[in-house]
Amino acid sequence: MNRMLLLVISLFAWSAPVWAGTNNPFRVEAANTKLEAGAKGVIQVTVHVPAEHHLYRDMMTVLVVSAEGVKTGEASFPPGHSKPDPADPTATREQYDMDVVIEVPVTAPASAGEYPLIFEVGYQGCKKSLCWMPQTENVDATLRVAGVKK
Repeated sequence: MNRMLLLVISLFAWSAPVWAGTNNPFRVEAANTKLEAGAKGVIQVTVHVPAEHHLYRDMMTVLVVSAEGVKTGEASFPPGHSKPDPADPTATREQYDMDVVIEVPVTAPASAGEYPLIFEVGYQGCKKSLCWMPQTENVDATLRVAGVKK
């Protein structure tokens, strides 16, 4: 009987993120960008954060999965807010309680055309002290390269 009770409690505890709803309330998108051949710029990857929710900065990543012919750099995150960690109130963690715009540096190829990019975005979102499991999403963007102006 004790084992059955322990099993039920364990299943109940592990399903806690489901209480927040099975649908992930966070949304990720990447903006298409236009540059001249050989020019440098950024592609913006945005994670939309609903009201009364937050993301942990230390749980966020943006990786370039595919960048056919486009030179890319390391993603740059904006500063967040340092707030007490609900799991350990004596510690603080950097959090975002607003949409997060991450910039990925790109250098356009020398040839005009459209270049597809794929980004893998990882994050963990929470509402108060209830957190969803860490998420990973792939998002697409297109770099449109115009010919060099003379």
